[in-house]
Amino acid sequence: MLQPFTVADCVAANARSFPDRCAIEVLDPRTTGGVEPIETWTYGALWGRAEALADALGPVSAGPHGPMAGLLLPNGADHAAAYLACQLVGAAAVPVNSRLAEPEVRYVLEDSGAAVLLSAEPFIDIARRVTADLGIGLIDAAETPVSAPMRWSRPIGPYADGDRRTGRLVPSTTPTEVTTDERAAMIAYTSGTTGFPKGSINSNAGFLMRLMHWSWTFGLTAREVVSTPGPMFHLSYGGLTLAQLVAGGRARVMTAFEPHAALTEYAHHSTWAFLVPSMTAAIAEAWRNAGRPPLGALRYLLSAGAPGPMSLLDEAFDIFPNAEITDGYGWTEAGWVTYDIKDRSALVPHCVGGPTPGSVVKVVDPETCEEVPDGVAGEVVAMSMVPFEGYLGRPEATAAAHTPDGFARSGDMGIMTADGRLAIVDRVKDMIISGGENVYCAEVERVLVEHRDIAEAAVVGLPDERWGERVVAAVVPHEGSQPEPAEVIDFVRDRLAHYKCPRELMVVGDLPRNAMGKVLKPLLAQQFGPEAQASSSSA
Repeated sequence: MLQPFTVADCVAANARSFPDRCAIEVLDPRTTGGVEPIETWTYGALWGRAEALADALGPVSAGPHGPMAGLLLPNGADHAAAYLACQLVGAAAVPVNSRLAEPEVRYVLEDSGAAVLLSAEPFIDIARRVTADLGIGLIDAAETPVSAPMRWSRPIGPYADGDRRTGRLVPSTTPTEVTTDERAAMIAYTSGTTGFPKGSINSNAGFLMRLMHWSWTFGLTAREVVSTPGPMFHLSYGGLTLAQLVAGGRARVMTAFEPHAALTEYAHHSTWAFLVPSMTAAIAEAWRNAGRPPLGALRYLLSAGAPGPMSLLDEAFDIFPNAEITDGYGWTEAGWVTYDIKDRSALVPHCVGGPTPGSVVKVVDPETCEEVPDGVAGEVVAMSMVPFEGYLGRPEATAAAHTPDGFARSGDMGIMTADGRLAIVDRVKDMIISGGENVYCAEVERVLVEHRDIAEAAVVGLPDERWGERVVAAVVPHEGSQPEPAEVIDFVRDRLAHYKCPRELMVVGDLPRNAMGKVLKPLLAQQFGPEAQASSSSA
């Protein structure tokens, strides 16, 4: 019986074939301005690092959901090597959002049943406290050897003679033993915008197929130089970095996103980038202040993670004159399921295109799960070549996240056009019903950012005794602008039905967002308390 391949197998093959080829360059905008790498890792060196981290992890004790290893690490080569190391020891990687508060870190580790946490500065202090409290192991990556001998053979399980790398197939000792392809490779915790985070399971086979699917869809090849400007604990940024390593190419990882460093990066170095709209907006402001230099190195820009204003998308064609700009849409559980290659002369608001290869996308009634006609809003559901494999330890939540016919539910409201393209209009739970009328937040937000003084906007619904819910908005002004709430509300009234218009508007310095740039609307709604309303305008 032939053992299946894993992500680690693919990177090992590359390290063996071209050990001296550059795999990862680490950029730190705080020390070098993000121009020169602070670290350069060849494929051979990266694989040696993965071996060293695997030796430090050793056999990981199985918890209630199998062997799990938490990762609380900064952006860099170790983050990629740690994913590979976990596969070498047969453990699932559980990347922990480094922006979480201490109780939230504890929750993820406890919920996953992680037996060990691999961490490093600047997170080692919180790692020490949480692991001591939970009674689990802690490994400081800084205290491990930089490299270990390269042994090449793929991980299998159960391991023959206690050696994880014998390369020999060993018969299962129990009828419940899972195969290598079924074993969990990575547990991606959701952002928790609707409650406690849930761990989305990615098996070895599913994780590798997902990365290859992204490569096919978005053009990741060994020729490209891929930028990683966002947090690698997130499935998209960590996954795209690993996908580039599977492809045999080079990744340039930023320790932190910094828009001025991004100007240099995309003018001279990286050819491929995934940017969430908040990053593109920050780059656009820095670009304008720098005299609008063309960022000509970038050949491919993927935009996803959150909706962005049409004006920003249009400006991106000037900022990145040589880039093909694509909008992608998906969610943690399903991956990217649609994409849209943008035509500047025919931009459509909220359009995220047609299905990615191997995906089927429908719009259904959220209550009945029956498909709705084109042009009618409903919940977006999808079935892809990499199916959603469920939530860790939550069979009821897993069932609720699927339609009766097996499609993964997004929680997003969308409209399918007659030509098979999808437009996202809102979150199902964010749709406002005011006076019996449906109000889609994205539609109101689109009009708000058309105002000359407004850079960003977010709309939420608040309880209202008369209307059931009322529309309220928070806006972030452009630098140097001071929008007047009453004037902005009048601006919206001239462009939308009155029931869609904000009844209150608050000017804020920034919007609360998660790691992928999505606005945390429950937190935003809390800001519209008595103190916030005192500084807003009512209509």
